[in-house]
Amino acid sequence: MLFELDPKILENKSRVLVAGDLHGDYDSFKALMEEADLEKDFLVFLGDYADRGEQGVEIIEQLHRYLGKYPQSMVALKGNHEIYSDSGSPRFNPCDLIEEAEKKRGSWKSFFEKEFTPFFSKLYLAAIVPGEVLFVHGGITDAIQSVEDLRAPDPGLENDILWSDAVDMDIRESTNILRGTGKMFGEELTRDICNRLNVKKIIRSHEPRKAMDGPYSEHNGQIVTISSTDEYGGKPHVIAIEKTISSMKPVFLK
Repeated sequence: MLFELDPKILENKSRVLVAGDLHGDYDSFKALMEEADLEKDFLVFLGDYADRGEQGVEIIEQLHRYLGKYPQSMVALKGNHEIYSDSGSPRFNPCDLIEEAEKKRGSWKSFFEKEFTPFFSKLYLAAIVPGEVLFVHGGITDAIQSVEDLRAPDPGLENDILWSDAVDMDIRESTNILRGTGKMFGEELTRDICNRLNVKKIIRSHEPRKAMDGPYSEHNGQIVTISSTDEYGGKPHVIAIEKTISSMKPVFLK
């Protein structure tokens, strides 16, 4: 469940490009793939590929093909909009992908079995560049004691990573009352998790409204939230990392 990138990837690749929620914004996805050089760049996708926007089907299909063709050049993470039962029932709300797939591909059951399930099997829960950065969709929890917990997460930890939010409150960790699941976590926990995992920053998505004008930093700069969709308005962007995490800068897609 943890994708571990060799720290030398930052030396051997021109950039690591990190994409946040796409939510069916196919134009931003295409702009990212046009920006990327898959021979020189490494791509990290942070989840939430469909729903809200109109072209989640196309994003899933195309990204699935890219993952198969360029496995050494990209990794895709699971978001909270990729939580389904084995039979294809969503465990989040709202879910627009079912109706979209039925309209475009004739059958949700067929799309789920032939396209989504093989795509889902390629998704990781988290990715890490040791000594530099942790990538997750949602957030962190005190249950993360070491990297080993991310390699073999239990269902509760997986749920918290997918649903949790960083907050500017004097708390360490508490129930996420806004979402009804996951955690809210403060700066103290962020600092401790970064120390436990030996990373300098945590890059996440999950809250596009925080990142309307570009990457949003909080918790003394150790949490960075990004958004690659225009479904909430704002400026879709990715983060480009060159050599070390201190070099990161936004690349706007539109």
